[in-house]
Amino acid sequence: MLALYILGGLILLILLVAALIGTKWKFERSILIHAPVAKVWDNVNSLHAINRWNPWLDRDPHLHQEYAGTDGTPGATYAWDSPEKNVGAGNQTIVTIKEGSEMTSRINFIRPFAAVGDAFIRIKEEGGGTRATWGIASSTPYPMNIIKLTGIMEKNLDRDFTKGLGQLKALSEK
Repeated sequence: MLALYILGGLILLILLVAALIGTKWKFERSILIHAPVAKVWDNVNSLHAINRWNPWLDRDPHLHQEYAGTDGTPGATYAWDSPEKNVGAGNQTIVTIKEGSEMTSRINFIRPFAAVGDAFIRIKEEGGGTRATWGIASSTPYPMNIIKLTGIMEKNLDRDFTKGLGQLKALSEK
């Protein structure tokens, strides 16, 4: 009986901590690219351009992809579908374009977990090169938001964002 009280107390403590840490999160990384803003902009100004350095596309060479609308303009969409667990399915829609400096988009993740994220890519001149900053803001539903304390999300996002920005840098510096 004591074990049940202890287990119940631990579950209650976990639920309480999850309630206190909140569900929202954001993540971003940046890199200095030794190329002019105009050249980097050509690699981030549309969904097709982003997918030339998108780190998740490497995970499934048979990924089903569809584009709709006028790419590089608000409302253009990209959808993907893969049986691979770490790729899943979803779609991305361009929300805003600030010519030569920023693209924002809304990402709807369908599988493996349903979620919505607001992503951005910002570029600006810095030290004769271009600073590219890539980020996303989203939320994790309660009580699954307890995983924020483990650092797993940050570790995985850091790996993928670092790889993607590295690929953007290599592509832009050619």
